[in-house]
Amino acid sequence: MPKYRMYGVLDATKYLGEVEAENKEQAEEKAWESDEQHVSICHHCSGEFDLGDMIRVIVEEVEE
Repeated sequence: MPKYRMYGVLDATKYLGEVEAENKEQAEEKAWESDEQHVSICHHCSGEFDLGDMIRVIVEEVEE
């Protein structure tokens, strides 16, 4: 019987900070350009997870 490797594709979020922008689109653009999008995990977890690049940005307006 054949063997198969299985991988789960997981979703996660990382807080990138707050930014002033004219609209959500401009805020998203700034997120893509941000140095904060880098992600790292500890040595123990790195045995279980392979991190890729940021694939999506969520923008929420800050209520003050």
